Amino acid sequence: MAYKMNLSTRSKLSLCQFLCLFGPHEIILLLGKHGFQVGELEGQPDPGFIANTVHRHVEIASSPQFGELLHEIARTHNSMRANINPRYKFDERWKDLKLCLELDGFRLKTDNLDYKLERFVSIEPMIEGMQPIEDDLTNEIRKSSLPKEDEVCLVLGNSADAFIQGDFNGCLANARVALQTLATSIAKARQAAYPGNFDPSKWGEVVAYLRKSKFINTKEEEGLTGVFSFISPGSHIPIGFTEQEFVRLGRSLALSMCYFLVKGWNGETT
Repeated sequence: MAYKMNLSTRSKLSLCQFLCLFGPHEIILLLGKHGFQVGELEGQPDPGFIANTVHRHVEIASSPQFGELLHEIARTHNSMRANINPRYKFDERWKDLKLCLELDGFRLKTDNLDYKLERFVSIEPMIEGMQPIEDDLTNEIRKSSLPKEDEVCLVLGNSADAFIQGDFNGCLANARVALQTLATSIAKARQAAYPGNFDPSKWGEVVAYLRKSKFINTKEEEGLTGVFSFISPGSHIPIGFTEQEFVRLGRSLALSMCYFLVKGWNGETT
């Protein structure tokens, strides 16, 4: 049975960068094995042409194709690494790809001894057919016409970049800024129709205004406040979580709350 992996744009680009480490004939064989139509790569040694062609075909691939391709890469990454000199080029691109996939909710499966079993699994249950939330979130933010949409998209990207670089504090700090900036932008945009005062620098006052102006209800206010506290400095890492797992979870929750807010805003204004 095909294993489906819905990838974000970030992960697709990282996969392209990884594949472009290899020669055109290796790429043809690997992608062709999993149903990618890349015959035009043959006989084209130019790296730019290869990169553009790989990117074009990766963009239109199906989630089962990604699943099977990435499973094979995971199973054979040691032999693939042996063909790359210097080795650090492989190691850097492989690490980047794994971290991008982790942001999408996939990681290499391990057994009880933390031994890599060389296949990717979902970190949490996934709903079939759903696209990665970050791509959907970015699309909704771009549709919102909110004054801070560019800033929100920028800090969301900074959050992902910080995670990949191992800057976990920076990852959550940027996710928190994105959530607060988005909520504050919505609150300010509603003030003309729903008069009320709040301090835009205080999260509690912003979400309280959103509740009082009937944009969210009390339970939703509690959810937003809880997530904001969860990703704030000094939050306790639960037993059983590594710092990396905790940060990825916190970022995922923050993005979900951002999506909830902007989806509600777009529904109200369209």
